Amino acid sequence: MKISDKALKITRCIVGAMCMVLLGGPLCAAGAGVIEGGMIEKAVRDYVEKNMFWPEGSVRVEFPGILSDVSLPGEKITCRVQSKRNEDYIGNTSFTVRFYEDGKPLRKQTVRARLEVLIDVVVSSRSLHRNTVIGRGDVRLVERWFARPPHNIISNPGDVVGKKLRTSIKPNTEITGNMLREIPVVQKGKPVRIVVENGLMGMTTIGMSEQDGMRGELIKVRNVSSRKIIYARVMDTSLVKVEF
Repeated sequence: MKISDKALKITRCIVGAMCMVLLGGPLCAAGAGVIEGGMIEKAVRDYVEKNMFWPEGSVRVEFPGILSDVSLPGEKITCRVQSKRNEDYIGNTSFTVRFYEDGKPLRKQTVRARLEVLIDVVVSSRSLHRNTVIGRGDVRLVERWFARPPHNIISNPGDVVGKKLRTSIKPNTEITGNMLREIPVVQKGKPVRIVVENGLMGMTTIGMSEQDGMRGELIKVRNVSSRKIIYARVMDTSLVKVEF
């Protein structure tokens, strides 16, 4: 079947666009260039892949409507894609596509797009009640698409195991940082071992904690022998140290 001159001209334009858009080369070598909307979409996608800070292959670009073809006069038409300053490459955004003929500006077009990012998130494997201490089998890692900057998202199961839930959750619920609280290594009303060190001399005695304490916190403990209240630094589970 014979191909018309017009069809041949458009075919050359498409091939040129696919091969040269990122290199700044000619999109069309004809007197009147027809840049298909699909080629403009490809240029935007290629620009996103090249400039985003997300891992390769983790972003998908969608366009709200069908981009119209662009007809431009010229023999050496090039285009350049530009993003907004401090672009996050996630969510609803827009890009500017500028067309040139031998370096001379011909036209610019705003292209609206929606960028979604694939991120690992920790979710619940089953229903979990408030104050549950999370175990390995209670959570799993899944990939989910986000169209907004992720806040408090946890991507490592090790960051949730051993912590306590502040609220009850259903299966497949994303677990965020504000849902969790640390379990005190020293608990109020429980016995603790008190280490007292002063230079080369040290001693150990038994006490009762007057309050919950996380590792590194300074808490009140009662010396069982003397009945005195003292302040000690939480070192580990049921272990505190008096500092001088």
